[in-house]
Amino acid sequence: MRRLVISGPKGGIGKATLSRNLAVAAAIDGLSVATLDLDMQRSLTKWYSKRPDDMAPIQHYESTMAKDDVKDALDGIQVHDLLIIDTPPSIEDHPESFRMLANVATLMLIPTGQSDDDLDSVRPWMRFVRKNQVEAAFVLNRVKPRARSFVEAKAILVKEGRVCPIEVPDYEDIAFTSSRGIGLLELKGGRGSEYVAGVWAFVRAEMGI
Repeated sequence: MRRLVISGPKGGIGKATLSRNLAVAAAIDGLSVATLDLDMQRSLTKWYSKRPDDMAPIQHYESTMAKDDVKDALDGIQVHDLLIIDTPPSIEDHPESFRMLANVATLMLIPTGQSDDDLDSVRPWMRFVRKNQVEAAFVLNRVKPRARSFVEAKAILVKEGRVCPIEVPDYEDIAFTSSRGIGLLELKGGRGSEYVAGVWAFVRAEMGI
């Protein structure tokens, strides 16, 4: 089973949004997919609770960042092609749990916006992740590609580690799908769906699925 960990020390960078959209993309691709919500805000769990029965099948689990809870969750989820793990902000406050996640991660994605606050948060986090010898990549999320800060952000991030070549713009349809328990790829004519599909293509290639 491949495990994709979505992490970052800052809230509001779209970890849950990326988790659910990639889970949907993988399920549409025919994979057996599970999601694990370790964030006490339970954004991913709330989304899943609204999910219509006739959508692409996803199995959902939830737990906490307590060391024993993470271990039990990882040990108990073994039968899927792909497990996508959504982590809470301030994940660095849970070093033992992070090490467990790092040890099993096939790939770690670090979503980030293009603001200085976002970059100042994720850059040292990527350095830490790489010191733990985890395969990782940034994903620019909720971006405004026409802004000068977008180009500057990409130039800064590429100095710290790999950057997914596809970014996800800040489109209303992404927020719209959140309240309905679906992914952007499940919304007919959803604006931005090609970007989500592109990120999934990158992830699938990186994970060797």
